[in-house]
Amino acid sequence: MLKDLMQRGMPAIVLFALGSLLALYLVPAELEQMQWEVPGMPDSYPIEQMCRPVFLALLCYLPFIGALCYSFMGTMDRYMSRNFISYFLMCTGILLLIYILADFTDNMERFRTRFDDPVLQALRFYCSQLPMFLYQILPYTLMMGTMWCLSKLSGTCEITGMMQSGRSLLRLCMPVFLFAVIVSMVYGIFGFHWAPSASLYRQIILKQEQADDDNAAPSLIYRSETYKRIWRVAKPPTIANPGDPLRKLIVEQFDSDSRLVRQYIAEQAVWNKQAATWTFSNVYVREMAPAYERAQDDRYETELVCDFGEKPYQIISPGAGGRIDAMGTSMLYEYIKSGAGSREDRAKKRTEWHVRIAKVFSCLVLVLLAIPSSVTFQRRGTMKGIGIAVVLAAFMLFLYSVFPSLGEAGLIQAWISAWIPNVLYVIISIWLFRKNLAHRSFKEWVQAKIKGES
Repeated sequence: MLKDLMQRGMPAIVLFALGSLLALYLVPAELEQMQWEVPGMPDSYPIEQMCRPVFLALLCYLPFIGALCYSFMGTMDRYMSRNFISYFLMCTGILLLIYILADFTDNMERFRTRFDDPVLQALRFYCSQLPMFLYQILPYTLMMGTMWCLSKLSGTCEITGMMQSGRSLLRLCMPVFLFAVIVSMVYGIFGFHWAPSASLYRQIILKQEQADDDNAAPSLIYRSETYKRIWRVAKPPTIANPGDPLRKLIVEQFDSDSRLVRQYIAEQAVWNKQAATWTFSNVYVREMAPAYERAQDDRYETELVCDFGEKPYQIISPGAGGRIDAMGTSMLYEYIKSGAGSREDRAKKRTEWHVRIAKVFSCLVLVLLAIPSSVTFQRRGTMKGIGIAVVLAAFMLFLYSVFPSLGEAGLIQAWISAWIPNVLYVIISIWLFRKNLAHRSFKEWVQAKIKGES
């Protein structure tokens, strides 16, 4: 008995140890990264941003949680779990490989011409893109894995044999739902910060060009609405090295009426992470006259320390303030809460925030749709049901384009536009269960459950 328990629990113990090592490596690195990205000091970080290391630690332990649940399952549930996990991983691996190869083909010339070691840089780049790629494909590989698993078991009549034990189809698929919940959590964690961050990193790496001429026009312009400042940087650091100096820069300070009051023209600026200050070297400080037309007084400083609130990552990645796909869920929420921007811009970000939450549950909805579509008890094959499910999944993509657009335009409430696709597909799934669920209507299945049948 003890030996059997040890054999069952050994995968969970191993995954717990690996998850702990991974968390010890990733969580401190994430806290370090936050000091470059998040305005303010660590003790003043918003609760939304402080969720980042917590979610990252949870991500490390999700495989352990899945293995722990697996160790307490019965024989039939473990058999169903093994089949589902293997098919899901194969679908995810195949689709991910195709995605990466297609993207690498498009960008191969950029890597060859811009990097000294294109193979190593490409490897690093695509490792950084994994959260974004997985965020785009996980709901559909989850659905494909479910259909592949159940259609295979249904085709060999194993589903029928399992149901002879007295279990309903929904009870047989409980392990599938359980692991679908874990995958949905992975999907939601990626969407919280790391998939948008990977998207932003992609935009900058593939488009960023350094200015070789010291007298070149500014290659980067960042506008801070909060602090009424504009940063013009001729030679910014790369996104991978945000701590490097900003070289050849001009910082313009405006008043509440958007009138220029001061300029800082500096050779370089370095961010002090511990003191949260900027140190400008060889800087001319130009105070503008009351007429705001000419300089009233210039002074030269070899070194000037300023407590500006902007951080390097914000300045060198200005796309985070414009492109919604490059904004994390926490950043979206903070933007909505601040009331900044135009009414249309707030409506777009509010809708996107609700859509990201709704898409986490869409993973479970697609699994719910896949089960009755891939199981059959007749002599005909399952391809008809699978074909219908694939078409419905593609149509779901269309709905997630149409309804959020209505929410962004203010024609319907943002949360309604985000949740309508899920509600529609739950209704469709219930209808499919009513047609296919163990030769019984959905009503009969509910009545059986009320009476306490297995």
